[in-house]
Amino acid sequence: MKTNLSPRSGEAGSAYIITLLALVVLTILALSLALVTQTEVQIGANEKTVNRTFYGADSGLGIAAGEALVSRKYAPLTVVLNQVTDPLSNVSTADRINISPLVPFPPVRCDWCPTNDDGTPKFWKVNHFAFATAQRIAWRGGGAPPVDATVLGQKNMSAMFEFEPFPAPPVPESLPDGALLQQLVQQINSGF
Repeated sequence: MKTNLSPRSGEAGSAYIITLLALVVLTILALSLALVTQTEVQIGANEKTVNRTFYGADSGLGIAAGEALVSRKYAPLTVVLNQVTDPLSNVSTADRINISPLVPFPPVRCDWCPTNDDGTPKFWKVNHFAFATAQRIAWRGGGAPPVDATVLGQKNMSAMFEFEPFPAPPVPESLPDGALLQQLVQQINSGF
């Protein structure tokens, strides 16, 4: 009885090739999954930066309104918020917000204020315009942020405020000068 224990000549090494093809396919899937994951992490970081700058600009407008209402200041401001320094890398990040002066439009008499019923205006309705530019910045080292810090994200925002009743119209000394008003109008018209 004769037995043939040798493999057929057409099937020699086929399991090795199939295994290699399966490994190549699995490697490509793993690399694409890693790339997708890395991209999603970057998208999340960018979204966080965008949200920070949006809310920073919104906070700047609130600061401008608060300064006008509480202390009657109509001056440009720069505010640094959320400053953090990473002790391992010595990299600092913060939100720098440049706020325009609140620009009042000509005040008008407050029509619904009962104290104005005698004909003498004691309270006013005053419309104001302001804009803010928020930047998410990073720099090496701690301390105050340098002027040339790296900008990671930026958002411009403008708003109109109507204060009614406003106790007295803004006095001319507290208002921005004509050159500054002209600059604000140009920035408004150019879309910042």
